[in-house]
Amino acid sequence: MTKLIMAICIAMLAANAMAQENGNRGENNKIVTGPYETNRFFDNWFIGAGGGVNLYHGENDSYGSFSKRLAPAVDFSIGKWITPSVGVRMQYSGMEAKGWINYKSQYAKDADGSMFNEKFGVMNLHADVMWNISNAFSGYKETRTWNFIPYVGWGWARSYGNSTHNNELAATAGLLNNIRLGKVVDLTLEAKHMFVNQSFDGVVRGSKEEGMSSVTVGLTFKLGKSSFKRAAQPDYAPFNSRIKELEGNNATLDNKNKQLAADLEAAKKRKPEIVNVASEAKVTASPVVLFFAIGKATLDSKELTNLEFYVKNAIKADKEKVFTLIGSADKGTGSKERNQALSEQRMQYVYDLLVNKYGVSQDRLIKKAEGDTNNRFAEPELNRAVIID
Repeated sequence: MTKLIMAICIAMLAANAMAQENGNRGENNKIVTGPYETNRFFDNWFIGAGGGVNLYHGENDSYGSFSKRLAPAVDFSIGKWITPSVGVRMQYSGMEAKGWINYKSQYAKDADGSMFNEKFGVMNLHADVMWNISNAFSGYKETRTWNFIPYVGWGWARSYGNSTHNNELAATAGLLNNIRLGKVVDLTLEAKHMFVNQSFDGVVRGSKEEGMSSVTVGLTFKLGKSSFKRAAQPDYAPFNSRIKELEGNNATLDNKNKQLAADLEAAKKRKPEIVNVASEAKVTASPVVLFFAIGKATLDSKELTNLEFYVKNAIKADKEKVFTLIGSADKGTGSKERNQALSEQRMQYVYDLLVNKYGVSQDRLIKKAEGDTNNRFAEPELNRAVIID
């Protein structure tokens, strides 16, 4: 057992050294790790098989030589790497176990002095979670020669022989060393230990746990795409530039705000200026347009408000001006005769409001109805109007 533990330790150290040697190094000689893009479901699968020896740990291990306790072992595996560092697999392992017992137990065979040879078949079907330490710490590299992969698992174990059997839950822990032979094939060196209840070999005595150590050599075949692509690193340069630009703008606005605050304070302290108005400025009225709904010769409340505002602030202010009332209809609807009559009705309606409601002198008003002969605007609804010019 001591030799086995030493062999496992040597393998771990060798694997770790090889992983460091083959690591990826980028800027400033730093090891480059993930993140990496996730591949499709059918990528990064593998199958493997191996053979070696089992060493069962039971009640009477000290009896007999170490070599006589060794039994043949086989492994069959299928799994998938989810990332360069994390993978899962299902493995069938076992075949045979040997040992000694001092009485005729269910798996006892021929007597050897005061002891009986113990020999029985072993099956262990377990699901494992694997961790590729070489990729995790030294950066992913598809062509790395040696990958160091510890794992733990849980599953179902069965011992059988002499027309009887036992079933137990089993935990598995191990170390897988993958040695690259080519793009598709790896050589595997695997050491693991299965932990089971002491009744697994049919003997309930002594410690509550028993187990079996295994060392196997085999081959693994990669299926589908076997590589991983490192995820593109986001380019933050445009965002950093924009942040600097906004910071600069913010500083500029802050300075302007301070200047405006200073100007306001100075304005508050300034004495008011006295302005003498020599004479009242002359007011000149600009044209205004009053819009009618289609087919209508009366104004809605909004246009009536505009008219009243125009009377008070233009017609009555510019007391010498003579205003022309121009009635209009859009040529896109109705006949020429109907549009002529409608423009006259609209013009007369505004004329009556100015004279009768607002008291504008008839001498200051000229009436003109154009029908649809002089549409001034591109939109039809804008030509349904009376212009006061």
